[in-house]
Amino acid sequence: MSLKKIYIFLPILSILLYIGFIKVEFIPYNPFNYINNYRFLFYAFIKNISKAYFNLVNLNEQNIALRKKLAYYEVYKHALLNCQNEARQSFYLNNSISFIDKSKIPNIYISKVIGYDISGKQSMIEIYSNKYIKSGDIVSSNGYFVGLVYKIILDDAYVMTVYNNKLNTIVYDYRTGDSYIYAGGYPYGKLINVSPKSNIQVGDLIYFRSLKNNYVPYLLLGKVINIEKTKNLFFLKVKVKPLSKPNLYDFATIIGMQNEQ
Repeated sequence: MSLKKIYIFLPILSILLYIGFIKVEFIPYNPFNYINNYRFLFYAFIKNISKAYFNLVNLNEQNIALRKKLAYYEVYKHALLNCQNEARQSFYLNNSISFIDKSKIPNIYISKVIGYDISGKQSMIEIYSNKYIKSGDIVSSNGYFVGLVYKIILDDAYVMTVYNNKLNTIVYDYRTGDSYIYAGGYPYGKLINVSPKSNIQVGDLIYFRSLKNNYVPYLLLGKVINIEKTKNLFFLKVKVKPLSKPNLYDFATIIGMQNEQ
């Protein structure tokens, strides 16, 4: 066989062998496959959107129901806290009364606080007078001196508290045993007749004391928080922090002094 024929035969043989060993598959082209695919995708999208919408509606309804329950529990919690606060105050009031000799001071009352100083300075509170409370009666709560009754209008009594700058009363330094005049004020009161020679110190506890009846227990008024010298050589400037919280009390103990000598 000539070389020229061999060159022609070999490429033909190669092509025949390639066709024989490799199987070629033809995929028919169908344009409707694309339309069906998009239709299925659209249906799936609509289904998911609808499912998400209904889930959102259900969640919104559940949230509304939960908010109603939460509001109910908040009201219940507030009422419960008020009951606990009133029970706590009643406990302290009863303890305060237990130290008073009722044979010596028979006029002791528990009165509901019905009004507060709206200015926030706690200078006065309003209580039920119970037709027994009189001007000059002592008002206390939780063992603290709150103030003095200064006015009665019908069934209401108005109390001048330790934060009122018109309140002046005799007080007692527990540590030294000395007596002073306390002048009310907000947020601090002061002692106005303290001699530079006195032994008063920062931190001393100041108590209210009654000059009308020695059987009235000493009621804690406040604490000395600052002492300064002034240009007036006869007196010191003594600042007192009252410890009662008139705007937080629901009840008060009234010690009637109208019949005391």
